[in-house]
Amino acid sequence: MEEKRRGPDPVRPASRTTVPRRLNFARAGGLLLGLELFGTVVGFLSTVYFATELGAARLGVFFLFEAVLSTLATFGDFGLRGAVEKRISEGAAPSQILGAALALKLALIGTLGVVVFLFRDLVNGYVGADIALLLIVTTVLYELSTLTVHVLRAELRTDETALLYFLRLVTYVVVAVSLLQFGFGVRALLYGVVAGYVVLLVAGVSRVSIHPARPAWEHVRTLVDYAKFNGIWGLGGHVYNTMDLLVIGFFLSSAHVAGYELAWRVTLMTAVVGGVVANTVFAQLSAWSASGEYEQIRTTLREGTTASLFLVIPAFAGVALLSEELLGLVFGPEYVLAAAAFVVLMGEKVVAAVNIVLDAAVRAVDRPDIGAGATVVSLTLNVVLNLVLVPRYGLVGGAVATGLSMAVHTVALGVFLRRIVPLEFALGDIGWSVGAAGAMAGTLVAVGTVVPPTTLPRLLGQVVLGGVVYLGVALLSPSLRRKARANVARFGEE
Repeated sequence: MEEKRRGPDPVRPASRTTVPRRLNFARAGGLLLGLELFGTVVGFLSTVYFATELGAARLGVFFLFEAVLSTLATFGDFGLRGAVEKRISEGAAPSQILGAALALKLALIGTLGVVVFLFRDLVNGYVGADIALLLIVTTVLYELSTLTVHVLRAELRTDETALLYFLRLVTYVVVAVSLLQFGFGVRALLYGVVAGYVVLLVAGVSRVSIHPARPAWEHVRTLVDYAKFNGIWGLGGHVYNTMDLLVIGFFLSSAHVAGYELAWRVTLMTAVVGGVVANTVFAQLSAWSASGEYEQIRTTLREGTTASLFLVIPAFAGVALLSEELLGLVFGPEYVLAAAAFVVLMGEKVVAAVNIVLDAAVRAVDRPDIGAGATVVSLTLNVVLNLVLVPRYGLVGGAVATGLSMAVHTVALGVFLRRIVPLEFALGDIGWSVGAAGAMAGTLVAVGTVVPPTTLPRLLGQVVLGGVVYLGVALLSPSLRRKARANVARFGEE
């Protein structure tokens, strides 16, 4: 039975002038995916370089800095970015909405900055370096720059955001690598992060077509009404992304932090398609929801989950076979301590590939209360499991805690979403992907008995071989082949 809305939105007009066109998913998603994949390669190679240049202990300091930054950013936003994207995508007084968001955000960031300054000694001691003031500056830059990205998404210009993030990444890498040559050590990476968000902010502001205007109380209220649930949602996302690392940093060493985070980042590379799908479809799903076009939403979710799982399924099979080789040969032997956790984290990404699409759908149908409810349950479970399992089982305990909480969150989103939007999965296509991954795994086992992946060239050869086998078998499916051709054909459409 369809659930009722929680109440009327006082500033939602009938027209949606900020959504001038339908989004071409194939074109936007293709451009986004291309830049994301290229950016992923650049980010991965830079991380390999930093891991070998700094070593596990110093790299762990940088990863803890990022984790604390993420924590501050979560509380400094508390759902506002998502609320801005949602309300502007609906056409709700965009300039006033943006003005209200800036006022609220600056108040939150200012409060957090004072707290960090007062407790700077504790922050510096936990991270392992004198970074408190730099942390405050980075938080301000992060929050303002990412706000511009969400405004662009609300304007159905998602493809442009990929270029902005790529510019940020390139700036970070160039600055960090350059400063490493001059002996800046781990601070080279910190300054690279700051420079990257400066570039993202400047480029984002130059692209946004909406200018902030003085808001009325109703504009503040409509943001808060959405953000109060979306903030809980965002807090759950933060806990999912960083709680295990924060707990590992408290109970274990910086080397453990570095090994675990490297494993985590490799798994994130395989989730790039799911992220592109979610970021591409959100604004359009929001517009369809506002006009009651639920059949369009159903079809998009079905195809979106299939696309999101397409790379994650074979990646899990590959990591299960080659986790020690991937960490040891690519990053160095001191990172192999995270090999078992690597496998668990990759399994978690299979669940997360479905979760990210369902998450976008729940936000798009204007039910952040549903996401908040599911988040409270999974957030609590995540915190408790990490505190219990990490001291006892180390890195594997953190990975298991993250995986179980993700599974619970995904099931909760799916159950609630079915009450509002028809929900189904392309089981035939997904099953074919699983079979193709099995064929890939069998091939790698057979080849590995003859040519073990004991060197980096051999390992890369097996990775390429596995990818070729998987794609070859997957595209034997008439359905998957037809969808691939259709997306290529639509890519050139306006």
